This record gives sequence, structure tokens and C-alpha cells, in this order.
Amino acid sequence: MTIYIDTMTMSFITEIQQPKKPSDSIHPLPSISKSNTTTNSSNSSNNDDDEKSFSFKPLPSIVIDYFALTMCDFLPTKPIQERTAPELMYFIQKITYNARISCYIAVVAWIYIDRCKAALPQRAIGDQDTAHRMIIASLLVASKFLHGTRWGASQQLDGPHDVADESKPYWLTNQRMKRLCDDMYTLQEINQLERSFLNLIDYQCWVDEAIVQDYLVKHRQELLL
Repeated sequence: MTIYIDTMTMSFITEIQQPKKPSDSIHPLPSISKSNTTTNSSNSSNNDDDEKSFSFKPLPSIVIDYFALTMCDFLPTKPIQERTAPELMYFIQKITYNARISCYIAVVAWIYIDRCKAALPQRAIGDQDTAHRMIIASLLVASKFLHGTRWGASQQLDGPHDVADESKPYWLTNQRMKRLCDDMYTLQEINQLERSFLNLIDYQCWVDEAIVQDYLVKHRQELLL
């Protein structure tokens, strides 16, 4: 099914990106449908322009800050005797950069986190790394949901790579996420995180332009839109 992107939604995403110069700006797209290969030279040129528009750019600071704020407010945590989990802001910045997370993927991940939070028991209490686990799971599911769409173009496959490299992008997998986390969790734990997260949101992974727009309108003040 083709998803047609609302103009307002695209303008919000563009504002979040905060391009430093006109050539870095993201142009509105007609859809996030699967891309089609064509031999027509003019179409090929247009496709090249689209790829440049959606090439990888590190998340702006406002997005990193909002991600951290969202997770700090996720749920109460147990008293910490000795901190073993990495500092949250650093963790988000490192994972999103090395995993080539775009603003498009981040917004879908936030929507999933909201769904997860709504499904939690009222008296749920987390551990010191609960936020880290939610970030890993939400980014994995969002990246896979957008796999092969124009919204996920920052992660187009071009070979096996584990760090951000604009000329050699890759798709995010559980194995790669394990390595990007410096083996903070085993592959089995990453798999279980993903399954548990999907169970919490009742496998409600569908996100369309109306849902994205509603989310961005609701949180436009926090995102300085």
C-alpha cells in the first residue's frame, strides 16, 4: 500500500532537521512507497535527487534532547546503588549516529514508545537501563517498519558496515545493534527486547502520515516547531 505524505507532516520533519544550508534540506516527497528501478535517464536523475535528499545526516541536538527527555519520563526506576548503564544522552547520540537513524525513523520510534508507555501497568518500575532497552527496541522496530521505503533511505543497503559512513549505508539488524551497543547486551537479549517490545505494543506497528502529523502537532512546542 502506498502512503501519501501530508505536506504539513513533511514541513514539520524538515523543521526538525534544521538544515545548516539549503543543499542539506529535505524536500517534500509524494510518498514513502517502495522505490522502483527505471532505465529512463530523467527518472534516474530524479531518483538521484531523492537519494541525496534522504542521505544520512546526524540527528540535530533538539531531537537528541527530546529523545532523552521522553525516556527520562518513561517510568519510575529503582534506586541506583551503582551505575553500570552508560549516560543516556551519550548513548542516544552514539546509537543514532552509528545506526544512521534519520529524523523520520526517530519520529516513528517515538510513536512506538508512546504506545508502549500506554500499555505499561500503572505501578511498573524500571531498572537503570530500562530507557536504554526501550531505545534499542523502538529504533529496531521503526527501522524495520520503514525498511525499503523512502523514509528509511538513510539506511539503504550497500554492504555490511557497523559505523556511520555516508558512502556505505546499511540496514539495521539485531546483530548490528548488538555490536553498536559495544556488546552491552547479547544477541539473545536484543532479540528478547524486540519481542517484548512488540508484545507491549500488541504488534501495532502501523504508522501513517496522519499519525505522524498528529504526534508532531501534539509535541511541536517541545520540538520547537
